[in-house]
Amino acid sequence: MELTAYIRLVRRWLWLIALAAVVAGSIAFATARTQPARYRATTTIQIGTYIDLTDPNPMMIQSAAALAQTYVALLKTSSIMNNVIQNLQLPFSPQGLAGLFDGKLMEGTSLLTLTVNYTDPVMAADIANELARQLILNSPNDLTDEQRQQLNILQDEILRARDQLQAARDEMATIDARLSATAEAPVSEDERVILTARRSELMTLVNETQNNLALMTGTVNNMQQRGTINYLKVVEPAAIPTAAIGTSPLSQTLVAAAVGAVLALGVAFLIEYLNDSIRSPAEIMPLLNVPLFGAIAPFGNKRNYKNRLITWTSPRSTIAEAYRAVRVNILFRETKEEGQETGEEKAPRHIYVITSPGPSEGKSITAANMAVTFAMTGMRVLLIDADLRRPTQHQIFNVPNTTGLSNIWSKEDLLPPPSVMRGGNGQSNGGGNGSTAQIVRSVQQHLNQIVQHTEIPGLDVIPAGPIPPNPAELLDTPQMHELMRQVIDSLGYNVVLFDTPPVLVVTDGSVIGSVAKAKAILVVESGRTHRGAAVRAVQQLITLSIPVLGVVMNRLKAQDRDANYGYYYYYYGYTRYGDDRSPRIGPGIDPRQN
Repeated sequence: MELTAYIRLVRRWLWLIALAAVVAGSIAFATARTQPARYRATTTIQIGTYIDLTDPNPMMIQSAAALAQTYVALLKTSSIMNNVIQNLQLPFSPQGLAGLFDGKLMEGTSLLTLTVNYTDPVMAADIANELARQLILNSPNDLTDEQRQQLNILQDEILRARDQLQAARDEMATIDARLSATAEAPVSEDERVILTARRSELMTLVNETQNNLALMTGTVNNMQQRGTINYLKVVEPAAIPTAAIGTSPLSQTLVAAAVGAVLALGVAFLIEYLNDSIRSPAEIMPLLNVPLFGAIAPFGNKRNYKNRLITWTSPRSTIAEAYRAVRVNILFRETKEEGQETGEEKAPRHIYVITSPGPSEGKSITAANMAVTFAMTGMRVLLIDADLRRPTQHQIFNVPNTTGLSNIWSKEDLLPPPSVMRGGNGQSNGGGNGSTAQIVRSVQQHLNQIVQHTEIPGLDVIPAGPIPPNPAELLDTPQMHELMRQVIDSLGYNVVLFDTPPVLVVTDGSVIGSVAKAKAILVVESGRTHRGAAVRAVQQLITLSIPVLGVVMNRLKAQDRDANYGYYYYYYGYTRYGDDRSPRIGPGIDPRQN
């Protein structure tokens, strides 16, 4: 899908995207404003005491970190939950309290954080601290109270031994300095003996103190290592939070609106993927291999024919201008094809069958407005309502339908099925149709009765008339052939338009196209006509040797137009300049001159 197709898709579903964003944002804003503010309190607990050791074992660090999740699970046991609820007099069940906090190990450390979220800041801090206290009380501990007292005594003894050792070393340094006295302060023999003996005593004391110190230090290290893993200590108690957590209602609203818009866009893509209807003018040529004559924007009430003849009632409107563009493109293409066939430019025969793949796609309105645009050029135009099943042209032009196309056949012809014997010249040889002369006189007589003049100069209409029981069998008859001959040759109409039933529903349009040697103009409705139906309609007409001149796209919405038709709409918007002047329509006044 090209970028322009994505842009058209977003523009087409912009209302849904905007609606989803507004609804999601409104719900998020209302929810954020009605929910109470929540506060967060955090307690930090140290697992193990290996950080107090000069050379901790790496396995101790890993073991302490691995115990963090065990302690979190221990926190949510019923015994700890009930103790916290009872001590703080909380209005929660154990399950409710468990949903208020979470434990997590700080990455790369053995520090466990207990985080409590609650609507009361003081209660949030109390719960966090009480949880830490209950965890410590219920956690295992390798050292008894007696062992801890012994550890404290040993640590004190180590300090005294270190002081004693330092004093002995200082005294030995003094004795050594005296024994090395110079000649200026000689040491007597008796004094030397006393100093040497004292130094020997100090040496013995230093050795014994060092051995005792090493033994006590080793004992202390062993006792301390026994409590380095399963030892818990609160490093930082929870403080009362002063600010509520969470984002502001405005930011929550914006995030929710963005999420709603994205979801709506996804739904729009899914709908477009499942929808196989023709939406854009850019699809016509690659899909059907026939040109697009023009695209008509929606106008009027689709279910009501009143004021649908916009080319006459509002000739300065953009819709009327779009129909005139269709007329210009049709005449240009047909003149070009005729010139290519004969090698020279000549006036083409303007006989067109207006049809559509399916019902209710706007073919009758398109045929009526095209007839008006042809008449406004000064041509004599005849619009024949050949839809003998669901006629509408008499309603559009407000003419009586008591007599019409179905009246050219006699009562015998209306009996299903008619017996038509074809000769080499295409005329009937007998049966219920009578002789050729009788057919000519009968058709000529009926023409004077069924042709209805309209208020539009140069435009006549033949309504469908009473609906016959067998429309398809009556169309390819001598009467129909004679009608076409007299319309073209005798009455001298320059343009003949046939409003026919949908080509995929019944065969009437194909029959008329063959009889009248007309070219077909296919009307498709944007967003309604399926791609497969349009392709089958073109193939069926071509199979029956009815050339498809082009396509008119009906009810094209602004968001479905491509880049070229964006300029097209802008250009025709410019033609509205001067619309404040009401066109003069009255007796003897042609609106084309305004």
